[in-house]
Amino acid sequence: MTGRFSVSNLGARYGRAVVLHDVALPALRDGEMLGILGPNASGKSTLMRRLTGEMPGPGDILLDGRTQREHGREGWRRAVAAAPQTPPAPSALMPTELMWSTARALGLALSDAELAARIEGIFDELGLGAVALSPLATLSGGKRQLVGLALALVRNPTLLLLDEPTSALDLHWRLAVLDLVRRRLRAQGGLVVAALHDLDLAARYCDRLAVLHEGRVLAAGCPAEVLTPDLLARVYRVEAEVSADPEGRPVVRALRAIDPGKGD
Repeated sequence: MTGRFSVSNLGARYGRAVVLHDVALPALRDGEMLGILGPNASGKSTLMRRLTGEMPGPGDILLDGRTQREHGREGWRRAVAAAPQTPPAPSALMPTELMWSTARALGLALSDAELAARIEGIFDELGLGAVALSPLATLSGGKRQLVGLALALVRNPTLLLLDEPTSALDLHWRLAVLDLVRRRLRAQGGLVVAALHDLDLAARYCDRLAVLHEGRVLAAGCPAEVLTPDLLARVYRVEAEVSADPEGRPVVRALRAIDPGKGD
């Protein structure tokens, strides 16, 4: 399948330790979302750093037919936005100030009125209107994580990278955030790659999944193909049942942890 985004032969290392081994990801077409799954220390955050361009390494990352290198640093910065797992640090800055300063530093071609309307719309969607003029130091970790997402969305990027975007959020906002991401894909197009821990949320919202284990992709494809009892036993060390919801999406029910002393 051809698409607007693809990854092949991607590698990364910290010193002499290789942490990503020839990673290839499913190609994405416009309006699609890819979920990156895997247990802790599987390489998810390193992969996201490679995709942002923050971390160098071998391999090809293609967006709209051009590699990351061909886009150049500024071109990639204009096309790609990331919401990192760590939210903006507590400070005296207000979310509104942070949004305006970020947008102007990026050189967004918007008038003051257009930018104000865009920020207001994003804050309304993320439930941040009531805290827009509150110092970040007074906000919870969950609210600051939503501010971090707002900073990425204000750019209307071609490719949105989300590293555990719901880790500090309660169930309501986990669903609300991923609903928002899907709505924006339907309305505006673009592409999303999200590193996620919650398997059921990944199956519900992602068009394709890739499962990392010890820096390698063990399975990739549509959720029903990827989330199998055998894979869950191998990667997550759990015995699990996988059923289908009314729309045919897989639902994972973990039954018990597999004794780490036992073989697969």
